[in-house]
Amino acid sequence: MKIYSVCEYCQNVFAENEIEGVEGIIELKGVCNSCEQELRDCESFGSIYKGEQVNEF
Repeated sequence: MKIYSVCEYCQNVFAENEIEGVEGIIELKGVCNSCEQELRDCESFGSIYKGEQVNEF
């Protein structure tokens, strides 16, 4: 069985795994590293713009 992790935002496959002995394909939704970083940058910018303190992840 092949398992594909697909980004909810950009729709790119960011990870592939395989399980031996089982047939089929599964798609798991998640967030790739690029989109995650972009979301963090936008959140930080929004907090700074509003004059709020930014908490690091």
